[in-house]
Amino acid sequence: MRHPGPLVMLGLILSVLVTSCSAPPKPSAGCDVFFGVAPNPHGGENWDTALTSFEQRVGRSVDIVHYYKRGQDALFPTESELNRQDEPGNERILFFNWKPDSLTWREVADGAADPYLAELGDHLRREAGQPFFLSLNAEMEDEVDENEESGQTAADFRDFFRHTVEVLSRSNPDTIVTVMNYTGTQKWAEKPWFEELYPGDDVVDWIAQDPYAFDLATTPDLFQLANQTSGGSWPGFYQWAAAHYPDKPQMLAEWGVDEKPRGPHSKASFFNSAEEKLSRLPKLRALVYWDHPGVTAEGVELGVGNTGIRSSPEALSAFRDFVNSPALTSERNCQLTPSLSR
Repeated sequence: MRHPGPLVMLGLILSVLVTSCSAPPKPSAGCDVFFGVAPNPHGGENWDTALTSFEQRVGRSVDIVHYYKRGQDALFPTESELNRQDEPGNERILFFNWKPDSLTWREVADGAADPYLAELGDHLRREAGQPFFLSLNAEMEDEVDENEESGQTAADFRDFFRHTVEVLSRSNPDTIVTVMNYTGTQKWAEKPWFEELYPGDDVVDWIAQDPYAFDLATTPDLFQLANQTSGGSWPGFYQWAAAHYPDKPQMLAEWGVDEKPRGPHSKASFFNSAEEKLSRLPKLRALVYWDHPGVTAEGVELGVGNTGIRSSPEALSAFRDFVNSPALTSERNCQLTPSLSR
């Protein structure tokens, strides 16, 4: 078994889940806003060097590093991921999103992936001695099939999430910090099955969304990003989640700002106002940036645009200032209700 990292890392996560913060003399570590990244490779980088390259550019190490896992073959965390978690002076919280392959949600819920999940649970117990974030089939909304025989209904997802957490928690009841990770758009929130997706407070620790700012005229800042709407009664994801799940801390599990021509609504101006806007989002406890140049290594353009922090010198400078600001480096006064224990 690997030796666990400093106990402070354990406190960072568990205090968010079980601690309320109060006014002076000093709030607890549970009041930190965690800063993280999904470090997509640029140019000739690999996934590991993409992380250190990102950190060098922003002038600090991240609190959270987000990885994506798929299928029922490979176990995680890997050795390189554990090395990043335990790196002296740069300890990072690992965040995994796992998605099954060649199985429907209903099949997983009915036990088809149990041999893999049991092996994964044992691996996590041996290797992942520190708390880590785990989301399951993030952005699930566009995979919902209302056909009751599909195995992919909203109710099937709910049962898939519950079953997966229950199996993994048999080996790791104190280290898995679960994340219910929505796309977060009004398009899906208006579907009649939307509320059925939620698997229950007892298996969900954090609520997350994956918002992007493609049109900076309509999404010019962080507050608007967290509350994107297209009219009607939908208040935006942040406000919806705060009303429906007030006891759950929120995160942006992925977020990004596309590079646009300079003007009154620019990528740099978005980041320049982010610290002030974050102060208006007290339930938002983690920001995990999607750093991507907008094209694959083969030159294929992606739909998320150029969210890379190095898309322009102005954007990089503004982003660097934001992530080194007191909002993301200092403790803040807040009031978080403890999550329900599994």
